[in-house]
Amino acid sequence: MKKRILALLMASVLTLQLAGCNTKDAGTAGKETQSSIKDQFNSAREERENAGDTASEQDTQTPESDAGRQDADDEGTEVRYQDDYYEFVNQNLLSKIELAATDAHWDWFGELNAVVSSEMEDIIDELAGDGKTYEKGSSEQKIRDMYECVTDMENRNETGLGPLKPHMDSIRSASSIDEYVDALAHLSGEFGFSSIVGGYNIMQDKADSSQYAVYMMYADTLIGKEYVEGENTQEYMDLYLDYISNMLMEFGMTADEAAQSTDSIEGLLRDICASTLTTEQLYDPAMTYNVYTAQGLQELFSNVDVPKMLRTLRIEGQDKYIVMDVEQAKKINSLLQEENLQALKDYSTFVMLNDTAKYANANYARLSDDMKNALYGITESWGDEKTWKNLTQDMLPWDFGMIYVKEHFSAEDKAAVEEMIGQILEEYEVIINRQDWMSDATKKKAIRKLETMQVKIGYPDRWPAARDMMQVTPVSEGGSLLSNLLVSMQVAIDDSLNKLGQKVDRSEWDVTPQTINAMYDPLNNEIIFPAAILQAPFYDSDNSYGANLGGIGFIIAHEVSHAFDSSGALYDEYGNYNVWWTQEELAEYKKMSESIVDYYSGYEMMGVKVNGDLTLMENIADLGALTCITSIIGDDAKALDEAFGQMTYNWASEDTASFMMYLLNTDTHSPNKVRVNAVLSSCDAFYEIYDIKETDGMYVAPEDRVGIWK
Repeated sequence: MKKRILALLMASVLTLQLAGCNTKDAGTAGKETQSSIKDQFNSAREERENAGDTASEQDTQTPESDAGRQDADDEGTEVRYQDDYYEFVNQNLLSKIELAATDAHWDWFGELNAVVSSEMEDIIDELAGDGKTYEKGSSEQKIRDMYECVTDMENRNETGLGPLKPHMDSIRSASSIDEYVDALAHLSGEFGFSSIVGGYNIMQDKADSSQYAVYMMYADTLIGKEYVEGENTQEYMDLYLDYISNMLMEFGMTADEAAQSTDSIEGLLRDICASTLTTEQLYDPAMTYNVYTAQGLQELFSNVDVPKMLRTLRIEGQDKYIVMDVEQAKKINSLLQEENLQALKDYSTFVMLNDTAKYANANYARLSDDMKNALYGITESWGDEKTWKNLTQDMLPWDFGMIYVKEHFSAEDKAAVEEMIGQILEEYEVIINRQDWMSDATKKKAIRKLETMQVKIGYPDRWPAARDMMQVTPVSEGGSLLSNLLVSMQVAIDDSLNKLGQKVDRSEWDVTPQTINAMYDPLNNEIIFPAAILQAPFYDSDNSYGANLGGIGFIIAHEVSHAFDSSGALYDEYGNYNVWWTQEELAEYKKMSESIVDYYSGYEMMGVKVNGDLTLMENIADLGALTCITSIIGDDAKALDEAFGQMTYNWASEDTASFMMYLLNTDTHSPNKVRVNAVLSSCDAFYEIYDIKETDGMYVAPEDRVGIWK
């Protein structure tokens, strides 16, 4: 069983600095926890306020240069809020968190996700043991039969690659590049698998978001460009190459054959990654929105029969095809040569094995799990029951979502959050109007974007068509986990193809209500808050106004800010890629962005610099969010203190060294500690209510404080 901090069940053993967590409908234990944490909150609040009152009387520590930018305080040293606000607020909580061998990371998002998952596990247990017969196509029938497919390891081992074997054989037996590409196109057209060429995605057209368009996908870069090319990641690359070899041996190759194939795959991988966009570049529509006709695609992929490929993919006859990574496409085309055929076939073989590993037999699933654990610094796998139940939930997300909202969604909380969203949108209009670097015409366009922003809270009015399209065949009727996976992939492909030529339905959701997260979609100009995020510690109806502004309010303002981050700002109020800024404004925006990049690049975790370019969008959103909520609060010092404290508490986290390295290389967010300290150190209101001196670690000179929206 996954061990996690028992904040919901053992609050009495924790001394929390700030408001704790309760779970709606969590039963008696949850209610007792809520009361216990609130008592501790009041006590801790008094201690922290007293510390603030007497701050000027305390001995002033003189931190080393950039002391506030270190990833940990010296052991045994008392933490001062003036030097490290994140550690000061969270030190007692974090001291109680001991990552289990099965864990790579802890934060409140994961904690609440575990609670939601546990609630879904109860549903699985009830359905698996009630002995009832359910109507074909009902959520209950699908969940029970899917769980049976997941847990029947004898059936999974007997099935092996079963339904995929004909497609795998067509790749392995290809005697020419033409046959190889044709095999990939059939695999992608039927199931959506993509490895080297032939993958595609259907989504809103960035130039006309009311229409759908075909985006030609880039190659699968396996462990990812950042790991392949990173200076501090080659040990992980070595682990991954061993994983490739082990998977190929499980597939049936000898050790020598697997080693030779792995070398060939590595050569292709490094060559492809050298011509692949970075993660931050992939968010730039100027680099990824490249329109081609079918004839243009043929010129780009001169070594491929493009008309034949498009017919096989069932996407022929489109006016435009959008290539997201042109340089990589050129590289792929250059590699589609007969002398590379065997290496290409091995590459695609591994991608298929890797993509289906956790749905296949026990050996493939174990190898995949071991690789993930090694990458994240996990030393012990979850037990079978936990793994199986999580996999069942992953396979039927919308069926579980329907059940979740019936049992756990609060209409009252939705109404309260909607009111807060309205206030934040109004405040952002005030913020935009006070920017002296923007023209009046541009301000009007920005405000229009706020006025037309769509807000989605809770769950959809209409459930996605894919939920009904997805049917589950039980083992007793010849089904298997792998065959049901392929059905779900076919459903996704068919659902996408059905949208081509249709107007975009902006009311559709692609985020399940049980998701513990929030997001902004630039193509719909919408913010989304699933039902499960509307609970403590992010939102609590019993919290003070200041605490809720620092909690769910900060998250709301963060998502609104994404409409004006370095990528979101390039889309208009309709969700179209449309640069609506003047050249002078763009130049000023770029100048401020570069300051933010440099500022965050000065922070470190484990001796590794934060990637200010990779995290720019999220940092802009964090900085803008704090500006927004502090502007709403004004000069109310108590409410500001509550907001700062709650925001900081919400970002408490603990990571293995390997997982932190993973985050530093791939996550577009700064590490949580940096998200807190960096944004507070650039917030004028933070200095106004706390005694922060130039010698303190949290101090940043006024002229060095960064942000777009001040």
